[in-house]
Amino acid sequence: MGAKVFFATVWKEFRVRLHAYPISFMVSCLTTGIYTNLGAWLMYHCFFEGRLSSDFSLYAGTGDYMSYVIVGSCTYLFVVRTCLNVSRTLVTELREGTLDSLMLAPFHRSAYFLGNMALQTVTTSLELLISVLIGLFFGLQIYHFSPGKFIIAVILSLYGFFGISMMLGCLMLYTRNTYITQNTLFSLIFLLCGITFPKEYLPKALQYIGALLPVTDAVDLLRTSLLGGMTAEDWSATAMRLFVLSSIYILMGFPLMEKAERIALEKMEG
Repeated sequence: MGAKVFFATVWKEFRVRLHAYPISFMVSCLTTGIYTNLGAWLMYHCFFEGRLSSDFSLYAGTGDYMSYVIVGSCTYLFVVRTCLNVSRTLVTELREGTLDSLMLAPFHRSAYFLGNMALQTVTTSLELLISVLIGLFFGLQIYHFSPGKFIIAVILSLYGFFGISMMLGCLMLYTRNTYITQNTLFSLIFLLCGITFPKEYLPKALQYIGALLPVTDAVDLLRTSLLGGMTAEDWSATAMRLFVLSSIYILMGFPLMEKAERIALEKMEG
């Protein structure tokens, strides 16, 4: 049953994206990455005059500011696209009037959400390739590419993004709001998770908050697998922390999603 629900969800979401969503949505996401890279390039060359403080290399593990920012912005693009589309699936069902029908059908939650995540991962990867090509124009350079670490980092990152999607989806379904909740979360991620600058520059209180978001460790793992800058022991500890934190998000997300579904259905009937 789970496999049938998984593949049916992938096929259904693929057809929806193929016929219902304009290409301008994909362009808007790519534009976000372009503006981030362009802004970083202007700051680095025009404001910083190509100079960085010594503590940047200490915190970032690399002295290449542009590569640091481009890897972070590509990761942020992946976070936004996966979390946005996976978390709002049930809200979309609610708005389209199909949530009650979905609940009455043989609804396998894990297969349903994993199907959405799988399709979104594939489509976002294609967009990410375009972003990487654009990043090469802005100065992206890969110094210490480790295929093994990169594959592990990608798998753990997707696991973490899925956990965030589940928690965000609960909040969206409960409040019936997508705009405020998703943009608040994405703004926090952009600020706290070291997307464009080392998180060590933030006050300690904000660093602790950022550490509660799996994106922080995911960005560190992906950067290290491409640019280096972290010892093997630190990398392993970060990977384990990301796995544990993501597991907590997922274990909390599924029971909360069931409660949010019941509340949403009660509001529909009431």
